[in-house]
Amino acid sequence: MKRSSSKPSGSKGSRPSSGSKPAKKRGKPAAGSSARSAADAKKATKPTKLRIIGGHMRGRTVVYHGEEFTRPMKDNIRENAFNILNRAAKGAKCFDLFAGTGAMAFESISRGAISAVMVEQNRRAARFVRETTESLGIESKVKIVTADTFRIAGELLGPPEDETAWLVFLCPPYILWHERLEDLNAIIRSVLVNAPPGSVLMVETEKTFDQDLLPPGDWDRRTYGGTTLGFIEPAQVCGMNL
Repeated sequence: MKRSSSKPSGSKGSRPSSGSKPAKKRGKPAAGSSARSAADAKKATKPTKLRIIGGHMRGRTVVYHGEEFTRPMKDNIRENAFNILNRAAKGAKCFDLFAGTGAMAFESISRGAISAVMVEQNRRAARFVRETTESLGIESKVKIVTADTFRIAGELLGPPEDETAWLVFLCPPYILWHERLEDLNAIIRSVLVNAPPGSVLMVETEKTFDQDLLPPGDWDRRTYGGTTLGFIEPAQVCGMNL
């Protein structure tokens, strides 16, 4: 993972300029989708195409159907995320725990991930992810799990069968960081404890959420508009009291 010499919120040159403000919450998003907030979801009703930014599938598209229950990460934020991750996807097993459109996992496979597990509780969203997987011709590398992330995370993120590095994306609906913080922190701890050397975890929260509430470690945090991304390499927290 490409590291920064300074803390992300104050780093220059690594954050695109944005004048957008975090959307106010007006309701509770679906717990199994990757919705960012209820207000954002209501705005995101027009279908659009998300582009894969790098790797061998660069330029291919992931269709966002405009569902109110899911909200994809903006292309510029995803591009910055993978600039920070650098080559972390190459040869890794990807876990996208609140998949939504699956864009993060598809980007990872394009950049060299050997496989991807995408968890999405909403059946309609999962069906669209499956359709995109087929259109990209990568069915052999993708496993789509239609289930509650909180119920299945322990099984997915248990002690690994081999030493293949993980690339884990934890990008839940923002409201869950307030309503189910302990459960999300339990998922983070599972990654920090069990992930093989060379693994990287990325979390996404709204800018106003205090990421100091997450398990301790050498987090690299970057803010883009109303979104904050946190990156951590589990090997760096070995021996810490989680």
